[in-house]
Amino acid sequence: MSFRYPTIVAAAVLVLGFGGFSARPVLASPPQPTMVGKSLTAVAVVESTDPTTRQILLTGPEGRLITVIAGPEIRNFDQIQSGDRLVLTFRRAIAVQLAPPGAALPPPAALVGAARAAKGELPAGAGFEAVEVTVHVVSVDREAHTVTFTDPDGVSHTAEVHNPAMIRFARKLKPGDNVQIDYLQSVSIKLHPMAS
Repeated sequence: MSFRYPTIVAAAVLVLGFGGFSARPVLASPPQPTMVGKSLTAVAVVESTDPTTRQILLTGPEGRLITVIAGPEIRNFDQIQSGDRLVLTFRRAIAVQLAPPGAALPPPAALVGAARAAKGELPAGAGFEAVEVTVHVVSVDREAHTVTFTDPDGVSHTAEVHNPAMIRFARKLKPGDNVQIDYLQSVSIKLHPMAS
């Protein structure tokens, strides 16, 4: 999968850094995408662990007890102790920009990845999913802040736009525009041992 935005940023850095040395004129770069993101962190305290069943009893952020099972892919389970804190961080980001008009919509592309702690390290892990899709704008309702579009499979969707930056972007759209959407979500989990 290729994400065009990092390529655009790298090209812009090169143009800005070395533009004065170019013998030929530099073409105007495409407009920067509109980006928004959100992050949420939750902390749970380990109440007890069961090494046989790999169950972990946690006290969640609202004080409720939660039981989770650490699958075999979770390394270093024996390091998890009562009083430790598990910190979960969820992140979401979306970038939108006008795509070249007229061409057929490319199929969506996705990339999924994960990482975990090495043997002997404190338990930790992370995973992410990145999706790139180009959609075709059918209509824009500027009063209701909605955009109706079709995906590459021809399925129609209507999205409500709430974020101020995305509302400004949607106001510029017109029927027939193609919009590239890059979406990223990730989660990370890290163990913070109880202070001795």
